[in-house]
Amino acid sequence: MKVAVAVPAYNPGRQFPELIEALAQTDIERVIVVNDGSGPAFEHAFRRLADLPRVYVLRHAVNLGKGAALKTALNFVLAAFPELVGVVTADADGQHLVDDIVAIAKTLLRNPDALILGVRQFDQAVPMRSRFGNTLTRHFLRFLVGQRLADTQTGLRGIPKQLIPQLLKLPSSGYEFELDMLIACKHRSCPIVQQKIRTIYIDDNRSSHFSPIFDSMRIYFVLFRFTVNSLITALIDNLVFAAVYFSGASVVRAQAAGRLLALTFNYAAARSFVFLSQQTHGVVLPRYLLLVLASGFVSYSLIQLLISLLSFPVLTAKVTAELLLFIVNFLIQRDMVFTKRAEKESLATDWDGYYRSVPWTARVTRRYTTWVLLGTIRRFGGWRAGQCRRIVEIGGGNSCFLDAIRRAIAPDEYHIIDSNQYSLDLLRRRIGADPAVHLYCQDVRDVDLDLKADVAFSVGLIEHFREAETRRAVRAHLDLLRPNGVALLSFPTPTWLYRAARLCLELLGLWRFPDERPLERKEVAAAIEPEGEIIFEKVLWPLVLTQRLIVARKRASPERAAHPAGVPAHSAYVIEPERPQ
Repeated sequence: MKVAVAVPAYNPGRQFPELIEALAQTDIERVIVVNDGSGPAFEHAFRRLADLPRVYVLRHAVNLGKGAALKTALNFVLAAFPELVGVVTADADGQHLVDDIVAIAKTLLRNPDALILGVRQFDQAVPMRSRFGNTLTRHFLRFLVGQRLADTQTGLRGIPKQLIPQLLKLPSSGYEFELDMLIACKHRSCPIVQQKIRTIYIDDNRSSHFSPIFDSMRIYFVLFRFTVNSLITALIDNLVFAAVYFSGASVVRAQAAGRLLALTFNYAAARSFVFLSQQTHGVVLPRYLLLVLASGFVSYSLIQLLISLLSFPVLTAKVTAELLLFIVNFLIQRDMVFTKRAEKESLATDWDGYYRSVPWTARVTRRYTTWVLLGTIRRFGGWRAGQCRRIVEIGGGNSCFLDAIRRAIAPDEYHIIDSNQYSLDLLRRRIGADPAVHLYCQDVRDVDLDLKADVAFSVGLIEHFREAETRRAVRAHLDLLRPNGVALLSFPTPTWLYRAARLCLELLGLWRFPDERPLERKEVAAAIEPEGEIIFEKVLWPLVLTQRLIVARKRASPERAAHPAGVPAHSAYVIEPERPQ
Protein backbone atom coordinates (compact mmCIF):
# COMPACT_ATOMS: atom_id res chain seq x y z
CA MET A 1 0.00 0.00 0.00
CA LYS A 2 1.32 3.42 -0.97
CA VAL A 3 0.95 4.69 2.59
CA ALA A 4 3.36 5.27 5.48
CA VAL A 5 2.58 4.81 9.17
CA ALA A 6 4.10 7.30 11.65
CA VAL A 7 4.38 6.42 15.34
CA PRO A 8 5.75 9.08 17.75
CA ALA A 9 7.16 7.54 20.93
CA TYR A 10 8.34 8.99 24.22
CA ASN A 11 9.48 6.47 26.83
CA PRO A 12 7.19 3.85 25.24
CA GLY A 13 5.71 0.86 27.07
CA ARG A 14 6.37 -2.83 26.58
CA GLN A 15 3.73 -3.21 23.84
CA PHE A 16 5.46 -0.67 21.57
CA PRO A 17 8.08 -2.97 19.92
CA GLU A 18 5.40 -5.58 19.23
CA LEU A 19 3.29 -2.97 17.44
CA ILE A 20 6.14 -1.89 15.15
CA GLU A 21 7.17 -5.48 14.42
CA ALA A 22 3.58 -6.33 13.47
CA LEU A 23 3.29 -3.25 11.23
CA ALA A 24 6.53 -4.23 9.46
CA GLN A 25 4.88 -7.49 8.43
CA THR A 26 1.90 -5.80 6.73
CA ASP A 27 1.62 -4.30 3.25
CA ILE A 28 2.30 -0.79 4.61
CA GLU A 29 4.98 0.81 2.42
CA ARG A 30 7.01 2.51 5.21
CA VAL A 31 6.90 2.63 8.99
CA ILE A 32 8.32 5.81 10.55
CA VAL A 33 9.16 5.80 14.26
CA VAL A 34 10.08 9.07 15.99
CA ASN A 35 12.03 8.75 19.23
CA ASP A 36 10.88 11.97 20.87
CA GLY A 37 13.74 12.36 23.37
CA SER A 38 13.22 9.06 25.22
CA GLY A 39 15.80 8.26 27.90
CA PRO A 40 18.94 6.14 27.46
CA ALA A 41 17.11 3.08 28.80
CA PHE A 42 15.08 2.95 25.56
CA GLU A 43 17.98 3.25 23.09
CA HIS A 44 18.37 -0.52 22.64
CA ALA A 45 14.70 -0.95 21.72
CA PHE A 46 14.84 1.81 19.09
CA ARG A 47 18.09 0.44 17.58
CA ARG A 48 16.50 -3.01 17.27
CA LEU A 49 13.47 -1.57 15.51
CA ALA A 50 15.70 0.30 13.04
CA ASP A 51 16.96 -3.09 11.79
CA LEU A 52 13.48 -4.16 10.69
CA PRO A 53 12.68 -3.97 6.96
CA ARG A 54 10.97 -0.75 5.81
CA VAL A 55 11.20 0.74 9.33
CA TYR A 56 12.91 4.12 9.80
CA VAL A 57 13.76 5.52 13.24
CA LEU A 58 14.13 9.32 13.56
CA ARG A 59 15.44 10.90 16.75
CA HIS A 60 14.84 14.08 18.75
CA ALA A 61 17.67 15.03 21.10
CA VAL A 62 15.13 16.23 23.67
CA ASN A 63 11.40 15.74 24.17
CA LEU A 64 9.66 18.26 21.87
CA GLY A 65 6.07 17.03 22.16
CA LYS A 66 3.72 14.83 20.17
CA GLY A 67 2.93 17.50 17.59
CA ALA A 68 6.62 18.14 16.90
CA ALA A 69 7.27 14.41 16.56
CA LEU A 70 4.40 14.02 14.11
CA LYS A 71 5.66 16.95 12.05
CA THR A 72 9.14 15.39 11.95
CA ALA A 73 7.65 12.18 10.56
CA LEU A 74 5.40 14.01 8.09
CA ASN A 75 8.29 16.11 6.80
CA PHE A 76 10.47 13.01 6.39
CA VAL A 77 7.81 11.17 4.38
CA LEU A 78 7.06 14.15 2.16
CA ALA A 79 10.76 14.71 1.43
CA ALA A 80 11.91 11.09 1.10
CA PHE A 81 8.83 9.34 -0.29
CA PRO A 82 6.76 11.88 -2.28
CA GLU A 83 5.09 9.09 -4.26
CA LEU A 84 3.07 7.95 -1.23
CA VAL A 85 -0.62 8.86 -0.97
CA GLY A 86 -0.37 9.91 2.65
CA VAL A 87 0.55 9.05 6.23
CA VAL A 88 -1.36 7.17 8.92
CA THR A 89 -0.49 8.27 12.46
CA ALA A 90 -0.83 5.87 15.39
CA ASP A 91 -0.07 6.04 19.11
CA ALA A 92 2.74 4.08 20.74
CA ASP A 93 0.78 3.14 23.87
CA GLY A 94 -1.04 0.13 22.44
CA GLN A 95 -4.42 1.84 21.96
CA HIS A 96 -4.49 1.06 18.25
CA LEU A 97 -4.68 -2.45 16.83
CA VAL A 98 -2.73 -3.31 13.70
CA ASP A 99 -5.94 -4.32 11.90
CA ASP A 100 -7.46 -0.89 12.57
CA ILE A 101 -4.29 0.89 11.42
CA VAL A 102 -4.33 -1.06 8.16
CA ALA A 103 -8.07 -0.36 7.74
CA ILE A 104 -7.48 3.39 8.11
CA ALA A 105 -4.69 3.13 5.50
CA LYS A 106 -7.07 1.43 3.06
CA THR A 107 -9.72 4.09 3.66
CA LEU A 108 -7.11 6.77 2.96
CA LEU A 109 -6.28 5.08 -0.34
CA ARG A 110 -9.98 5.15 -1.27
CA ASN A 111 -10.28 8.80 -0.18
CA PRO A 112 -6.89 10.35 -1.02
CA ASP A 113 -8.16 13.92 -0.61
CA ALA A 114 -9.70 13.44 2.85
CA LEU A 115 -8.49 13.33 6.45
CA ILE A 116 -9.49 9.96 7.94
CA LEU A 117 -10.32 9.78 11.65
CA GLY A 118 -10.32 6.48 13.52
CA VAL A 119 -13.30 7.02 15.83
CA ARG A 120 -13.40 5.27 19.21
CA GLN A 121 -16.61 4.22 20.95
CA PHE A 122 -16.85 6.07 24.26
CA ASP A 123 -18.70 3.62 26.48
CA GLN A 124 -18.21 2.79 30.16
CA ALA A 125 -15.03 0.81 29.39
CA VAL A 126 -13.21 4.01 28.45
CA PRO A 127 -11.28 5.70 31.31
CA MET A 128 -13.12 8.70 32.73
CA ARG A 129 -10.42 11.25 31.85
CA SER A 130 -10.47 10.18 28.19
CA ARG A 131 -14.28 10.10 27.99
CA PHE A 132 -14.75 13.45 29.73
CA GLY A 133 -11.97 15.19 27.80
CA ASN A 134 -13.21 14.02 24.42
CA THR A 135 -16.85 14.91 25.17
CA LEU A 136 -15.94 18.45 26.24
CA THR A 137 -13.59 18.99 23.31
CA ARG A 138 -16.13 17.57 20.86
CA HIS A 139 -18.75 20.15 21.82
CA PHE A 140 -16.27 23.04 21.77
CA LEU A 141 -14.97 21.97 18.38
CA ARG A 142 -18.44 21.62 16.92
CA PHE A 143 -19.03 25.29 17.68
CA LEU A 144 -15.58 26.32 16.48
CA VAL A 145 -15.56 24.52 13.11
CA GLY A 146 -19.26 23.78 12.59
CA GLN A 147 -18.82 20.04 12.09
CA ARG A 148 -20.00 17.12 14.19
CA LEU A 149 -16.99 14.91 14.96
CA ALA A 150 -17.37 11.82 17.14
CA ASP A 151 -13.74 11.69 18.35
CA THR A 152 -11.65 14.86 18.28
CA GLN A 153 -8.65 13.48 20.18
CA THR A 154 -8.04 10.24 18.32
CA GLY A 155 -4.40 9.60 17.47
CA LEU A 156 -5.24 7.18 14.65
CA ARG A 157 -5.59 9.32 11.55
CA GLY A 158 -5.01 9.08 7.83
CA ILE A 159 -3.45 12.31 6.55
CA PRO A 160 -3.56 12.99 2.79
CA LYS A 161 -0.31 14.10 1.17
CA GLN A 162 -1.64 17.47 0.00
CA LEU A 163 -2.54 18.46 3.56
CA ILE A 164 0.95 17.80 4.96
CA PRO A 165 2.61 21.10 3.82
CA GLN A 166 -0.06 23.09 5.68
CA LEU A 167 0.31 20.98 8.82
CA LEU A 168 4.08 21.49 8.86
CA LYS A 169 3.51 25.24 9.14
CA LEU A 170 1.33 24.99 12.25
CA PRO A 171 3.07 26.46 15.31
CA SER A 172 1.67 23.91 17.80
CA SER A 173 4.00 21.16 19.02
CA GLY A 174 2.11 19.27 21.72
CA TYR A 175 -1.21 17.44 21.86
CA GLU A 176 -2.96 20.57 20.64
CA PHE A 177 -1.41 19.92 17.20
CA GLU A 178 -4.08 17.30 16.56
CA LEU A 179 -6.81 19.83 17.31
CA ASP A 180 -5.16 22.45 15.10
CA MET A 181 -5.14 19.79 12.37
CA LEU A 182 -8.94 19.59 12.49
CA ILE A 183 -9.27 23.38 12.40
CA ALA A 184 -6.87 23.57 9.45
CA CYS A 185 -8.97 20.95 7.63
CA LYS A 186 -12.09 23.02 8.15
CA HIS A 187 -10.59 26.19 6.77
CA ARG A 188 -8.97 24.46 3.80
CA SER A 189 -12.21 22.57 3.10
CA CYS A 190 -10.40 19.28 3.40
CA PRO A 191 -13.15 16.67 3.86
CA ILE A 192 -13.12 14.49 6.98
CA VAL A 193 -14.14 10.84 6.87
CA GLN A 194 -14.87 9.08 10.16
CA GLN A 195 -14.36 5.33 10.58
CA LYS A 196 -15.11 3.30 13.67
CA ILE A 197 -12.20 1.53 15.39
CA ARG A 198 -11.96 -0.64 18.47
CA THR A 199 -11.23 1.03 21.77
CA ILE A 200 -8.26 -0.40 23.66
CA TYR A 201 -6.92 0.93 26.97
CA ILE A 202 -4.08 -0.90 28.68
CA ASP A 203 -3.79 -0.52 32.48
CA ASP A 204 -6.46 2.23 32.39
CA ASN A 205 -4.30 4.19 29.91
CA ARG A 206 -1.54 4.78 32.48
CA SER A 207 1.16 4.66 29.80
CA SER A 208 -0.24 7.80 28.15
CA HIS A 209 1.87 10.94 28.59
CA PHE A 210 -1.19 13.17 28.22
CA SER A 211 -1.47 15.55 31.18
CA PRO A 212 -5.17 16.08 32.01
CA ILE A 213 -4.44 19.58 33.37
CA PHE A 214 -1.50 21.01 31.42
CA ASP A 215 -2.27 19.49 28.01
CA SER A 216 -6.01 20.19 28.35
CA MET A 217 -5.22 23.85 29.02
CA ARG A 218 -3.15 23.98 25.84
CA ILE A 219 -5.93 22.31 23.83
CA TYR A 220 -8.69 24.57 25.12
CA PHE A 221 -6.52 27.62 24.54
CA VAL A 222 -6.82 26.72 20.87
CA LEU A 223 -10.59 26.72 21.23
CA PHE A 224 -10.69 30.10 22.98
CA ARG A 225 -8.52 31.90 20.43
CA PHE A 226 -11.50 33.45 18.69
CA THR A 227 -12.93 34.66 21.98
CA VAL A 228 -9.61 36.25 22.96
CA ASN A 229 -9.29 37.88 19.56
CA SER A 230 -12.87 39.14 19.70
CA LEU A 231 -12.45 40.59 23.20
CA ILE A 232 -9.32 42.51 22.21
CA THR A 233 -11.03 43.70 19.03
CA ALA A 234 -14.10 44.80 21.00
CA LEU A 235 -11.87 46.63 23.47
CA ILE A 236 -10.12 48.55 20.69
CA ASP A 237 -13.41 49.27 18.93
CA ASN A 238 -15.23 50.54 22.02
CA LEU A 239 -12.31 52.58 23.39
CA VAL A 240 -11.79 54.35 20.06
CA PHE A 241 -15.56 54.82 19.66
CA ALA A 242 -15.85 56.36 23.14
CA ALA A 243 -12.82 58.60 22.66
CA VAL A 244 -14.03 59.94 19.29
CA TYR A 245 -17.69 60.27 20.35
CA PHE A 246 -16.97 62.11 23.61
CA SER A 247 -14.63 64.46 21.75
CA GLY A 248 -17.71 65.78 19.95
CA ALA A 249 -18.00 63.58 16.84
CA SER A 250 -21.23 61.99 15.64
CA VAL A 251 -22.13 58.33 16.20
CA VAL A 252 -21.42 57.60 12.52
CA ARG A 253 -17.89 59.04 12.67
CA ALA A 254 -17.13 57.41 16.01
CA GLN A 255 -18.40 54.08 14.63
CA ALA A 256 -16.24 54.40 11.52
CA ALA A 257 -13.10 55.29 13.51
CA GLY A 258 -13.57 52.41 15.93
CA ARG A 259 -14.20 49.92 13.14
CA LEU A 260 -11.20 51.06 11.10
CA LEU A 261 -8.67 50.55 13.88
CA ALA A 262 -10.32 47.42 15.25
CA LEU A 263 -10.51 45.68 11.89
CA THR A 264 -6.81 46.26 11.24
CA PHE A 265 -5.98 44.17 14.31
CA ASN A 266 -8.87 41.71 13.93
CA TYR A 267 -8.17 40.75 10.32
CA ALA A 268 -4.53 39.83 10.91
CA ALA A 269 -5.28 37.96 14.13
CA ALA A 270 -8.34 36.10 12.81
CA ARG A 271 -6.59 35.03 9.62
CA SER A 272 -3.37 33.74 11.18
CA PHE A 273 -4.11 33.16 14.86
CA VAL A 274 -7.71 31.92 14.98
CA PHE A 275 -8.70 30.30 11.70
CA LEU A 276 -5.21 29.33 10.48
CA SER A 277 -6.13 30.44 6.97
CA GLN A 278 -3.40 30.27 4.33
CA GLN A 279 -5.43 31.77 1.51
CA THR A 280 -4.07 34.89 -0.14
CA HIS A 281 -5.13 38.37 0.97
CA GLY A 282 -6.64 38.88 -2.48
CA VAL A 283 -9.13 36.08 -1.78
CA VAL A 284 -9.87 36.68 1.92
CA LEU A 285 -9.67 40.46 2.34
CA PRO A 286 -12.59 41.37 0.01
CA ARG A 287 -14.87 38.96 1.90
CA TYR A 288 -13.69 40.32 5.21
CA LEU A 289 -14.23 43.95 4.21
CA LEU A 290 -17.73 43.10 2.96
CA LEU A 291 -18.48 41.56 6.35
CA VAL A 292 -17.11 44.66 8.13
CA LEU A 293 -19.31 46.99 6.06
CA ALA A 294 -22.41 44.84 6.58
CA SER A 295 -21.70 44.35 10.28
CA GLY A 296 -21.04 48.06 10.74
CA PHE A 297 -24.34 48.98 9.09
CA VAL A 298 -26.29 46.49 11.23
CA SER A 299 -24.47 47.62 14.36
CA TYR A 300 -25.22 51.30 13.64
CA SER A 301 -28.88 50.47 13.01
CA LEU A 302 -29.11 48.57 16.29
CA ILE A 303 -27.47 51.44 18.17
CA GLN A 304 -29.97 53.95 16.79
CA LEU A 305 -32.84 51.56 17.55
CA LEU A 306 -31.74 51.05 21.16
CA ILE A 307 -31.26 54.79 21.66
CA SER A 308 -34.58 55.84 20.14
CA LEU A 309 -36.85 53.06 21.40
CA LEU A 310 -35.29 52.09 24.73
CA SER A 311 -33.46 55.31 25.60
CA PHE A 312 -30.12 53.53 26.02
CA PRO A 313 -27.05 55.71 26.59
CA VAL A 314 -24.91 55.76 23.44
CA LEU A 315 -22.02 53.70 24.85
CA THR A 316 -24.38 51.13 26.39
CA ALA A 317 -26.20 50.81 23.08
CA LYS A 318 -22.89 50.31 21.31
CA VAL A 319 -21.74 47.51 23.63
CA THR A 320 -25.17 45.82 23.50
CA ALA A 321 -25.24 45.85 19.71
CA GLU A 322 -21.76 44.33 19.47
CA LEU A 323 -22.67 41.57 21.92
CA LEU A 324 -25.73 40.70 19.86
CA LEU A 325 -23.61 40.48 16.72
CA PHE A 326 -20.79 38.45 18.30
CA ILE A 327 -22.04 34.97 17.37
CA VAL A 328 -23.24 36.05 13.93
CA ASN A 329 -19.83 37.54 13.11
CA PHE A 330 -18.10 34.39 14.28
CA LEU A 331 -20.27 32.09 12.16
CA ILE A 332 -19.81 34.22 9.04
CA GLN A 333 -16.03 34.42 9.51
CA ARG A 334 -15.86 30.69 10.18
CA ASP A 335 -17.89 29.56 7.18
CA MET A 336 -17.63 32.33 4.58
CA VAL A 337 -14.58 34.50 5.09
CA PHE A 338 -11.65 32.37 6.20
CA THR A 339 -12.75 29.04 4.75
CA LYS A 340 -11.52 27.88 1.38
CA ARG A 341 -14.38 27.10 -0.97
CA ALA A 342 -15.06 23.38 -0.86
CA GLU A 343 -14.66 21.37 -4.03
CA LYS A 344 -17.91 19.87 -5.28
CA GLU A 345 -16.52 16.34 -4.98
CA SER A 346 -15.63 16.58 -1.28
CA LEU A 347 -16.53 13.54 0.79
CA ALA A 348 -17.43 13.70 4.43
CA THR A 349 -20.91 12.50 5.39
CA ASP A 350 -20.82 10.41 8.56
CA TRP A 351 -23.62 7.93 7.89
CA ASP A 352 -22.99 5.89 11.03
CA GLY A 353 -23.43 9.07 13.07
CA TYR A 354 -26.55 9.99 11.12
CA TYR A 355 -28.22 6.62 11.78
CA ARG A 356 -27.21 6.75 15.44
CA SER A 357 -28.94 10.12 15.87
CA VAL A 358 -31.52 10.95 13.20
CA PRO A 359 -32.54 14.65 13.38
CA TRP A 360 -36.10 15.27 14.53
CA THR A 361 -36.69 17.32 11.38
CA ALA A 362 -36.07 14.19 9.28
CA ARG A 363 -38.72 12.33 11.25
CA VAL A 364 -41.24 15.03 10.31
CA THR A 365 -40.34 15.31 6.61
CA ARG A 366 -40.35 11.53 6.18
CA ARG A 367 -44.12 11.47 6.76
CA TYR A 368 -44.69 13.76 3.80
CA THR A 369 -42.15 11.88 1.66
CA THR A 370 -43.82 8.55 2.49
CA TRP A 371 -47.21 9.96 1.44
CA VAL A 372 -45.75 11.15 -1.88
CA LEU A 373 -44.01 7.81 -2.54
CA LEU A 374 -47.15 5.79 -1.89
CA GLY A 375 -49.20 7.97 -4.21
CA THR A 376 -46.58 7.79 -6.95
CA ILE A 377 -46.17 4.01 -6.73
CA ARG A 378 -49.94 3.54 -6.88
CA ARG A 379 -50.19 5.84 -9.89
CA PHE A 380 -47.25 4.66 -11.98
CA GLY A 381 -45.99 1.36 -10.53
CA GLY A 382 -48.66 -0.98 -11.85
CA TRP A 383 -50.18 -1.41 -8.39
CA ARG A 384 -53.80 -1.40 -9.56
CA ALA A 385 -53.04 -4.07 -12.15
CA GLY A 386 -51.29 -6.28 -9.60
CA GLN A 387 -47.91 -5.77 -11.29
CA CYS A 388 -46.09 -4.20 -8.31
CA ARG A 389 -44.78 -7.40 -6.74
CA ARG A 390 -41.07 -6.72 -6.36
CA ILE A 391 -39.81 -3.40 -4.99
CA VAL A 392 -36.19 -2.31 -4.56
CA GLU A 393 -35.19 0.51 -2.22
CA ILE A 394 -31.66 1.78 -2.88
CA GLY A 395 -29.84 3.53 -0.04
CA GLY A 396 -32.53 2.28 2.32
CA GLY A 397 -30.47 1.24 5.32
CA ASN A 398 -32.80 1.09 8.35
CA SER A 399 -35.57 2.03 5.93
CA CYS A 400 -38.21 4.46 7.17
CA PHE A 401 -40.45 3.59 4.18
CA LEU A 402 -40.50 -0.21 4.44
CA ASP A 403 -43.42 -0.63 6.85
CA ALA A 404 -45.71 1.89 5.16
CA ILE A 405 -45.06 0.54 1.64
CA ARG A 406 -45.62 -3.07 2.69
CA ARG A 407 -48.91 -2.16 4.37
CA ALA A 408 -50.22 -0.06 1.48
CA ILE A 409 -48.75 -1.78 -1.59
CA ALA A 410 -48.20 -5.33 -0.24
CA PRO A 411 -45.37 -6.43 -2.59
CA ASP A 412 -44.32 -10.09 -2.55
CA GLU A 413 -40.65 -9.11 -2.16
CA TYR A 414 -38.93 -6.01 -0.79
CA HIS A 415 -35.21 -5.64 -1.52
CA ILE A 416 -32.99 -3.06 0.22
CA ILE A 417 -29.52 -2.11 -1.01
CA ASP A 418 -27.14 0.05 1.03
CA SER A 419 -23.38 0.30 1.41
CA ASN A 420 -23.62 1.16 5.12
CA GLN A 421 -23.50 -2.08 7.11
CA TYR A 422 -24.41 -0.39 10.38
CA SER A 423 -27.76 0.81 9.03
CA LEU A 424 -28.54 -2.62 7.59
CA ASP A 425 -27.76 -4.21 10.95
CA LEU A 426 -30.19 -1.79 12.62
CA LEU A 427 -32.89 -2.76 10.15
CA ARG A 428 -32.29 -6.50 10.55
CA ARG A 429 -32.58 -6.19 14.32
CA ARG A 430 -35.79 -4.20 13.85
CA ILE A 431 -37.61 -6.56 11.48
CA GLY A 432 -36.09 -9.88 12.51
CA ALA A 433 -35.99 -12.86 10.15
CA ASP A 434 -38.53 -11.78 7.54
CA PRO A 435 -38.28 -13.97 4.39
CA ALA A 436 -39.95 -11.32 2.21
CA VAL A 437 -37.32 -8.67 2.99
CA HIS A 438 -33.86 -9.07 1.43
CA LEU A 439 -30.87 -6.94 2.47
CA TYR A 440 -27.71 -6.37 0.41
CA CYS A 441 -24.59 -4.50 1.49
CA GLN A 442 -23.53 -3.14 -1.90
CA ASP A 443 -22.57 0.22 -3.37
CA VAL A 444 -25.15 1.61 -5.79
CA ARG A 445 -22.31 2.54 -8.14
CA ASP A 446 -21.30 -1.12 -8.46
CA VAL A 447 -24.43 -3.19 -7.88
CA ASP A 448 -24.17 -6.84 -8.92
CA LEU A 449 -27.80 -8.02 -8.77
CA ASP A 450 -30.33 -9.15 -11.37
CA LEU A 451 -33.64 -8.48 -9.64
CA LYS A 452 -35.94 -7.47 -12.53
CA ALA A 453 -37.97 -5.39 -10.12
CA ASP A 454 -41.27 -3.67 -10.85
CA VAL A 455 -40.28 -0.54 -8.91
CA ALA A 456 -36.84 0.75 -7.84
CA PHE A 457 -36.58 3.96 -5.84
CA SER A 458 -34.22 6.08 -3.76
CA VAL A 459 -34.67 9.18 -1.62
CA GLY A 460 -31.70 11.46 -0.93
CA LEU A 461 -29.04 9.19 -2.43
CA ILE A 462 -27.75 10.18 -5.87
CA GLU A 463 -26.71 13.70 -4.78
CA HIS A 464 -23.86 12.35 -2.62
CA PHE A 465 -21.58 11.48 -5.55
CA ARG A 466 -19.48 13.22 -8.16
CA GLU A 467 -21.12 13.81 -11.51
CA ALA A 468 -19.84 10.65 -13.21
CA GLU A 469 -20.74 8.54 -10.17
CA THR A 470 -24.21 10.10 -9.97
CA ARG A 471 -24.76 9.01 -13.56
CA ARG A 472 -23.81 5.43 -12.62
CA ALA A 473 -26.09 5.56 -9.57
CA VAL A 474 -29.06 6.73 -11.65
CA ARG A 475 -28.53 4.01 -14.24
CA ALA A 476 -28.31 1.39 -11.48
CA HIS A 477 -32.00 2.08 -10.74
CA LEU A 478 -32.91 1.19 -14.32
CA ASP A 479 -30.59 -1.82 -14.42
CA LEU A 480 -32.45 -3.34 -11.46
CA LEU A 481 -35.82 -3.10 -13.25
CA ARG A 482 -37.64 -5.40 -15.61
CA PRO A 483 -38.56 -3.88 -19.01
CA ASN A 484 -41.27 -1.24 -18.44
CA GLY A 485 -40.47 -1.17 -14.72
CA VAL A 486 -40.57 2.19 -12.97
CA ALA A 487 -37.77 4.10 -11.22
CA LEU A 488 -38.50 6.83 -8.66
CA LEU A 489 -35.67 9.22 -7.82
CA SER A 490 -36.01 11.96 -5.19
CA PHE A 491 -33.06 14.33 -4.83
CA PRO A 492 -32.40 17.91 -3.65
CA THR A 493 -32.70 20.57 -6.31
CA PRO A 494 -31.19 24.08 -6.05
CA THR A 495 -34.29 26.22 -5.55
CA TRP A 496 -34.04 29.53 -3.68
CA LEU A 497 -35.72 27.84 -0.72
CA TYR A 498 -33.16 25.03 -0.64
CA ARG A 499 -30.24 27.46 -0.80
CA ALA A 500 -31.65 29.67 1.98
CA ALA A 501 -32.46 26.75 4.28
CA ARG A 502 -29.08 25.11 3.76
CA LEU A 503 -27.24 28.39 4.35
CA CYS A 504 -29.01 28.81 7.69
CA LEU A 505 -28.15 25.25 8.75
CA GLU A 506 -24.51 25.67 7.74
CA LEU A 507 -24.18 28.94 9.65
CA LEU A 508 -25.62 27.27 12.74
CA GLY A 509 -23.26 24.30 12.37
CA LEU A 510 -26.21 21.89 11.94
CA TRP A 511 -25.58 20.79 8.35
CA ARG A 512 -24.58 17.10 8.36
CA PHE A 513 -24.16 16.34 4.64
CA PRO A 514 -21.07 18.21 3.37
CA ASP A 515 -20.86 16.02 0.26
CA GLU A 516 -24.45 16.78 -0.82
CA ARG A 517 -24.73 18.74 -4.04
CA PRO A 518 -28.21 19.79 -5.20
CA LEU A 519 -28.77 18.41 -8.68
CA GLU A 520 -30.10 20.22 -11.70
CA ARG A 521 -32.86 18.38 -13.54
CA LYS A 522 -30.86 18.13 -16.77
CA GLU A 523 -28.08 16.11 -15.09
CA VAL A 524 -30.47 13.41 -13.90
CA ALA A 525 -32.46 13.46 -17.14
CA ALA A 526 -29.29 12.91 -19.17
CA ALA A 527 -28.42 9.87 -17.05
CA ILE A 528 -31.91 8.39 -17.53
CA GLU A 529 -32.15 8.97 -21.28
CA PRO A 530 -30.17 5.98 -22.67
CA GLU A 531 -32.37 3.37 -20.95
CA GLY A 532 -35.53 5.12 -19.83
CA GLU A 533 -38.02 7.90 -20.40
CA ILE A 534 -39.28 10.42 -17.84
CA ILE A 535 -43.03 10.10 -17.38
CA PHE A 536 -43.61 12.36 -14.37
CA GLU A 537 -41.85 14.88 -12.17
CA LYS A 538 -42.67 17.19 -9.30
CA VAL A 539 -40.83 19.58 -6.95
CA LEU A 540 -41.57 18.78 -3.30
CA TRP A 541 -41.71 22.30 -1.84
CA PRO A 542 -43.04 21.36 1.63
CA LEU A 543 -39.71 19.71 2.45
CA VAL A 544 -38.08 23.20 2.58
CA LEU A 545 -34.78 21.56 1.57
CA THR A 546 -36.67 21.06 -1.66
CA GLN A 547 -36.50 17.75 -3.48
CA ARG A 548 -37.33 16.99 -7.10
CA LEU A 549 -39.13 13.72 -7.70
CA ILE A 550 -38.60 12.14 -11.12
CA VAL A 551 -40.40 9.01 -12.31
CA ALA A 552 -38.86 7.17 -15.26
CA ARG A 553 -39.99 4.05 -17.10
CA LYS A 554 -37.37 1.58 -18.33
CA ARG A 555 -37.57 1.08 -22.08
CA ALA A 556 -38.62 -2.37 -23.27
CA SER A 557 -36.21 -2.01 -26.19
CA PRO A 558 -33.85 0.68 -27.49
CA GLU A 559 -36.48 1.75 -30.00
CA ARG A 560 -39.87 1.87 -28.24
CA ALA A 561 -41.29 0.77 -24.91
CA ALA A 562 -44.18 -1.73 -25.08
CA HIS A 563 -46.47 -1.70 -22.08
CA PRO A 564 -47.41 -5.00 -20.46
CA ALA A 565 -51.02 -6.07 -20.29
CA GLY A 566 -52.97 -4.36 -17.57
CA VAL A 567 -50.48 -1.49 -17.10
CA PRO A 568 -51.61 1.85 -18.55
CA ALA A 569 -49.35 3.35 -21.19
CA HIS A 570 -48.37 6.87 -20.12
CA SER A 571 -47.56 8.26 -23.52
CA ALA A 572 -48.04 11.81 -22.30
CA TYR A 573 -45.33 13.36 -20.13
CA VAL A 574 -46.71 14.65 -16.83
CA ILE A 575 -45.24 17.53 -14.85
CA GLU A 576 -46.89 19.31 -11.96
CA PRO A 577 -46.55 23.08 -11.47
CA GLU A 578 -43.36 24.11 -9.66
CA ARG A 579 -44.71 26.69 -7.26
CA PRO A 580 -44.08 27.06 -3.52
CA GLN A 581 -46.87 25.93 -1.24
